[in-house]
Amino acid sequence: MKKLLLKKEAEKRVKNGYLWIQRNWIKEIDEIAPGEHVKILSEKGEFIASAYANPSSFITARIYSFKDEDLNEDLIADRIAEALNLRKRLNIKSNAYRIFFSEGDGLPGLIIDKYKDSVVFQILTAGLERIKESIINVIDRLLSPQQIIERKDAPGRVLEGLDYKGAEIIKSKKSHLEERIQIEEYGVSFWVDLIKGHKTGHYLDQRENREEISHIASGNVLDCFCNTGGFGIYCAKKGNCEVIGIDISSYMIELAEENAKLNNVEDRITFVKGNVFEYLRILEKRGKKFDMVILDPPSFTKSKRTVKNALRGYKEINLRGIKILKKGGLLVTASCSHHVTLDLFLQTLKSALKDSKRKGKIVSVRYQAKDHPFLIEMPETLYLKLVIIEVL
Repeated sequence: MKKLLLKKEAEKRVKNGYLWIQRNWIKEIDEIAPGEHVKILSEKGEFIASAYANPSSFITARIYSFKDEDLNEDLIADRIAEALNLRKRLNIKSNAYRIFFSEGDGLPGLIIDKYKDSVVFQILTAGLERIKESIINVIDRLLSPQQIIERKDAPGRVLEGLDYKGAEIIKSKKSHLEERIQIEEYGVSFWVDLIKGHKTGHYLDQRENREEISHIASGNVLDCFCNTGGFGIYCAKKGNCEVIGIDISSYMIELAEENAKLNNVEDRITFVKGNVFEYLRILEKRGKKFDMVILDPPSFTKSKRTVKNALRGYKEINLRGIKILKKGGLLVTASCSHHVTLDLFLQTLKSALKDSKRKGKIVSVRYQAKDHPFLIEMPETLYLKLVIIEVL
């Protein structure tokens, strides 16, 4: 196995459990091909960890073990089995959930999601792409799904030099491909498009937050960036609310309307195709007020370089949301970028409240669902923040 020597100042962080080796942490590295396995050594040549590396990526190596061992099918099977055992203990109230969450489960760059009897997986690193067949074998052996689908449309693949194109049907035991699967979570049903839906088809990471919000929702609700209707349908069904959902995608609006009918709430929820920023300004001019405004935008930044611009976007959208809330209304606002820390997000919300000349009480701070475990040593793995504020 090839070798990578760490600079002394990076050794402690890696030994404490940080799984990414940045290019500027490296003192010396053998000539390697993208995805090749390497031993991580100290400046003195002492073994630290085993990793897969990619010389063209800023995150040049990703650790898969702190033992001197190969990444083979047996190790993959052990990691996925361990992740499965955890999910069984979590008592997840859904037939759709994340089986394997990348760094959180010990193999950086691997995502495996279960949708009823189908499995969708993503590979985000060149190191795992080299052993994809072994990953597929383990998925088939341990999960026995009716169909296996690989999604190749995650932006992170581009940074690793991997192809970036739609979805591929790896295996199917059904007479025909089922692109749409009907799932259920907490008694709410959704149609999920496994081929064209966002991420792997559904925002599994917000599942527990949707349930929590439905219990405190009342009156009229605005669900911004509603996607396939998630938060809004929960509020209409469990909170008996009148809901407006808005999204820029015609296809997502179509799915949302189908999901509203699926849950028998089509008479209480209206979906609008449009730009959320513009729509919020229109509602403000009309003097429209809501009991709850939900803001669950896509990530505004994928890198540290654009964090300032992202914070401006978060401030603008939250300011607009605050302005159309009734006194005592609830702002439910989320950020899904790990580059925007909770502290930065809270400071942005504080600034938005100040500019709106209104006060607010934080009722709750919530995170990604429990099938998306994060590592204390890696703050990047805690990416989703959701804050609930009573606006006065």
